[in-house]
Order: sequence, then C-alpha cells, then structure tokens
Amino acid sequence: ISFYTGAGIPISGLNDWYNITPIVGIQYSYRTNDDTELIYEFHFQKYNHGDIENRKFQWVVDYEYYSSKDASANMSWNDFIFKVRKYLRNKNYNLAGRSIRPSFSYGFGFYNYAHKVKGLIYPGQYIELDETFLMEPVMDRRVAWGGNLGIGGTTSFNEKMDIRFGLSYHAALGYIRPFEDWELFEVVPLQFLTFELGIKYNY
Repeated sequence: ISFYTGAGIPISGLNDWYNITPIVGIQYSYRTNDDTELIYEFHFQKYNHGDIENRKFQWVVDYEYYSSKDASANMSWNDFIFKVRKYLRNKNYNLAGRSIRPSFSYGFGFYNYAHKVKGLIYPGQYIELDETFLMEPVMDRRVAWGGNLGIGGTTSFNEKMDIRFGLSYHAALGYIRPFEDWELFEVVPLQFLTFELGIKYNY
C-alpha cells in the first residue's frame, strides 16, 4: 500500500479555467511477478478560484466590460482507477547514491468530477444593466470513463518502505460547458497531469 501527494496540472483547455492544485492519493498494489503490479488507486484534487472569477464580459448595449464581483468557480475530482505498472527489467539507474528502478503504467477508471460556477452577472440584459441580477448557478457533475498513462520510479528507503515518484497523464470523457461571454469555451475531453511523490509500505 502507498500514500502520495503532489500536484494536479490541468492541460488542453482545462488550463484556461484552472491552475495547478495539490493532489492526494492512496494505492493498493498486488504483485503478479517481479516486473508487474496491479494497482487500485483513489485520488482527490480540487481546483479553486477558476479564471472566470477575474474575467470580464462585454455588454452588447454599451460595449463596456464588466466583472462579476461575486463570481466563484471550482472543480473537485474523486477518481477510482485501475492500472498495470511494469518495471523495466535490469534497467536500474543510480541517482545521488540511490538505485532507481524505473517503471511505466497504463490503466482506466471512473473519473468523478463536479464543476460549479455561480455569482455571474446575467449578460443578456438590455436597456440598463442590473449588476445584482445574476445567472442561476451552474453545476456539471459526471462520472466519466477515462484512461491514464504514466512513468515513474521507485527507490528503497529501508526494508519496509520505498519512495515512489511518478508523472501520469489522465483523460476523462467528460466536458465543461462554455461561457462564451467570458471567452471560455467548451472543454472536451478533460485532461490533466499528476505529479506524485509518496511512500510505499511493503508487507
């Protein structure tokens, strides 16, 4: 079993909405042979303060730009993943006096996300702009299929523990709806990277 923390890094359109955020995860692994592990993983991350909070829309009546002072956007992920990790046979490397055993992984799983946007001024008004007239809150909540690919390495810490690090790519068959008045467009599929650093307990 292993525990890790690190960073979730949105890419391919999701990065227009959000920046890097912390991630935490847990893995249970079952070794089928010296070079292969079956991994069951759960991880959690939450993107806060979406870029739409700081964006302005252009009102078509006077062509002036207005910001929504109460705007709020966040996106949380609770993901359940199965993956296969393969270690490269006879390919250990030495780094800072430690032996690193490299690996790669591939897998699939359920990507459970909830995207919430609220507090936006309704841009479809005419004659006079009422800045207290807000759009209804929007939530996109899905459990989406997805896949992942990763590379990483493991080094021994002591007889019972290893240090593991990795970089993984994730793609989920979900979407974020567009907010075109704020020049934020539909994102599909949802893609992000995770950088992971953790402790693996051997038993």
